[in-house]
Amino acid sequence: MRWIAFSLRRPTAVGMFVLAILFTGLASVSRLPLELTPDVSYPKLSVVTYWYDTSPEIVEAFVTAPIEAVASTVSNVRSVDSISEEGKSTVNIEFNRGTEMDFAALELSEKLSVVRESLPYGVMPPRIQKYVPKQFQTGMFLSYHVTGDFSPGELRRYAQEYIRPALLAVNGVAEVQVLGGKDVQLKIQIDPFKLRAFGLGLGDIRSALGNVNIRMAAGRLFRANRKYDLIVTDPPISPGGLEKIILARRGYSLVRMGDVCSISLGYGQPRSYIRINGRPAVVLNIRREVGTNVIKVADRVFERLAQLKKNFPSSLHLIKERDQSEKIRTELSNLASRSGFCILVIFLVLLLFLRNLISPAVILLTIFFSVLLTFNLFYFAGISLNLLTLAGLALGFGMLVDNSIVVYDNILRHHEQGAEPFAAALSGTREVILPIVAATLTTVAAFIPFLYLTGELRIYYLPFAMAVGSSLLSSLLVAFTFTPSFTLQLLKRRPRHFRPAATVASAKKKEQRIYARILAFSIRHKFLTLLLTLAVFSTSYYLFDRYVTKGRIWEWGGETYLVVSIRMPSGAELERTDQVARMIEKRVLHLPFVDRVYTTVTSDFGRIEITFPRKVQNSVYPYLLKEQLISQAAQIGGPNVGVYGFGEGFFRGGGMAPNFYLEVLGYNYNEVKRIAEDVGKKLQRNPRVRDVNTNSSFWYREKLHELVLRIDRKKLRQFDLTAVQILSVLRSYLRETLAWQRIRMGKREIEYQIKMKGYRQFDLDHLQALLIDIPGHQKVRLSQVATLEEREVLSRIVRKDQQYQRWISFEFRGPYPMGDRFTRSIVENTQLPPGYKLQLPRYAFLREQEKRQIYWVMAFSILLVYMVTAALFESLLYPFVVMLTVPMALIGVFLIFYLTGTNFDRSAYIGVILLAGIVVNNAIILVHHFNLL
Repeated sequence: MRWIAFSLRRPTAVGMFVLAILFTGLASVSRLPLELTPDVSYPKLSVVTYWYDTSPEIVEAFVTAPIEAVASTVSNVRSVDSISEEGKSTVNIEFNRGTEMDFAALELSEKLSVVRESLPYGVMPPRIQKYVPKQFQTGMFLSYHVTGDFSPGELRRYAQEYIRPALLAVNGVAEVQVLGGKDVQLKIQIDPFKLRAFGLGLGDIRSALGNVNIRMAAGRLFRANRKYDLIVTDPPISPGGLEKIILARRGYSLVRMGDVCSISLGYGQPRSYIRINGRPAVVLNIRREVGTNVIKVADRVFERLAQLKKNFPSSLHLIKERDQSEKIRTELSNLASRSGFCILVIFLVLLLFLRNLISPAVILLTIFFSVLLTFNLFYFAGISLNLLTLAGLALGFGMLVDNSIVVYDNILRHHEQGAEPFAAALSGTREVILPIVAATLTTVAAFIPFLYLTGELRIYYLPFAMAVGSSLLSSLLVAFTFTPSFTLQLLKRRPRHFRPAATVASAKKKEQRIYARILAFSIRHKFLTLLLTLAVFSTSYYLFDRYVTKGRIWEWGGETYLVVSIRMPSGAELERTDQVARMIEKRVLHLPFVDRVYTTVTSDFGRIEITFPRKVQNSVYPYLLKEQLISQAAQIGGPNVGVYGFGEGFFRGGGMAPNFYLEVLGYNYNEVKRIAEDVGKKLQRNPRVRDVNTNSSFWYREKLHELVLRIDRKKLRQFDLTAVQILSVLRSYLRETLAWQRIRMGKREIEYQIKMKGYRQFDLDHLQALLIDIPGHQKVRLSQVATLEEREVLSRIVRKDQQYQRWISFEFRGPYPMGDRFTRSIVENTQLPPGYKLQLPRYAFLREQEKRQIYWVMAFSILLVYMVTAALFESLLYPFVVMLTVPMALIGVFLIFYLTGTNFDRSAYIGVILLAGIVVNNAIILVHHFNLL
């Protein structure tokens, strides 16, 4: 308690301390990173690798498995899971808690560099990505659409060469990604007849191209006692230069590449289409550097784009699609308006009860200094300003005044009772130390269990808890230093502003009489009061338990829009998907009440988003358009077309989803497949079981099919051929190539592809009849050395800790409990080899785990509140009296959620935890004053 007397005797020192808080707080808030979400560091990394147009089984065998093996050797690895899909491999590595993720990523990168060299030809380099929970997956920092009266290739080239470099130069911008459009491509088409006539093969073409753009060290030279490194470089080449490359010599003639190939520079085949209002567009995704201020970086980007737009062609337009800074600006604006409103309400309430202008000003100053001190704590603890910490500050804003009000009011009470200013300030502050510390610590104690949360809950709520806790501790320090010192100076200099106790008592006389009557009735009729309380609590809980939805629900945004989704059968071509999308676009583009039509198309999926002007969003037009699109979707054969958005969704063609799943785990893929098929046969014996699928995905995905070319090695040896030679010939005829190369032309590297003339008409019949050149000017048909077969493959292959995972789905015709018992009996009665598992899916495990954690945190918080109260009161009985306020507060919680129809999600659970620390504050002060009587 010495610091209280010190602060009262040394007002100048307290003033300097306050000024230090003022200056450092302002400096801290100007340097705090301003972000939409916290810079989370979850102990999990993902390795994403692309091998386009490759089946999941091939991806798993040649890409996923080697990466998994290497990832398992990284230090502090807890588990390794993987997903192999068509053209994509994702390996998720989870680390032990406390692992330094920067070093873990570095070690993983070093080990992947060894695997990268052994990956098959055409596999993209693996990329390491930090895991970000879904709540924080906010997408890119800024996103723009570049559109205009240009071809997709011209739009992409303009975005790549002019806009992207300018934005990368902006301070705070980490990366600018260009999506969509067409890349410039060098097309080399070989005439197979001329190639055979000159006695050349495809390998001669590839070898000649491999010798272009060489840059390598030849050795060292010495001159005049100086050492020089000799570098041999081949300058960039043009298409005309490529045609002059010598392939071979035939007699006195030279065979050049132009004699057997046609070489042209154009645009490659796109993998996707993006259109806005029917016009081609490309996407600019802008990523900012970690730890930078969202608003400042956004303003710099806006300023740079404004300069660039002055030189844009008149028909080129830049449309902003996503802006994270808008949300943070809105939150800051809302926080400022709420803070201003709270300050006004606090001022009026204090003015009403304290009856002078100086008292509210003192209390408001304590809020200001508490917030500045909190910003200092944020800065030195490395906490950013984001939606979570701002929410914590907003929540703690109303609690910041409590401590100072209690101290200030108690000092005034002592002074009004006749004490001298110094004695009133000292005794008044000392008297309330216990209840104020108890009230603050109980609230802070409610957040201590948050430190023990794991997984995504820790990331989501720990910054929030730290913001509330640090602001409360700051208010405690200010209440015991600044408030008594400043109040003492007011009492010394301007005592006339304070109303005598009798006048204040007279002003409050009416309120006190009403409260006294209610209190007297409650004391005289204890049993009736208890019954009424239990009845109100039971009724409110009944309404809450019966009518309030608990858990998570999907909520649509307030904007009116329609979305048309197009899902094509597996293996569909991009042009076919685009054709369906254009049919739907044609229906809506001419409508006057449509604001924008945004279309994205890939080979097997399309999405059309239709937005409306604000003036027609609540009219009948969106409904009418939706019905028209539903009618059109029903007439489109082949693809599954869904129309949803405004009003109830609509979907056709998906069928009924299976209602039961089983999961098979094991270390051998073929054995897992066999077990799944055996279990499927066992399921089919039950007459209630329908639609058994042993090759299922837990979420709906189209089945995939692939063609397998099985080579006969004996016949290959007869014709002196190798599998590599056959693969090289096939690649030159197929329309989409799994691999590509680059060549330097001018100042940039350009992708090139080698194709045989007529490759666009190459189909399955041509494949069977394909002639392959062999030494000695002979030819052999592909069908003579290989057989072709079609097979169904998994749409994705999932592995957990290097165990294969396979789903079995089926529909059970009957009551769900009966189906559940049947499913469990299958699991219990199926004999499996050692190392293999058949189990029920655990898709709800994480949700149940989160709920258990929240329940544990609630119980731990209540226990800590009791322990803190017992320690401060030195009693085991008084805390029980204090804790009775918690169930009483729940009455209001139950009724509010029932009356408003709000979903009681996990944030509401956290609110109840916080409530346990707040509602006991008044009870603590009352119990403390009872003890003083």
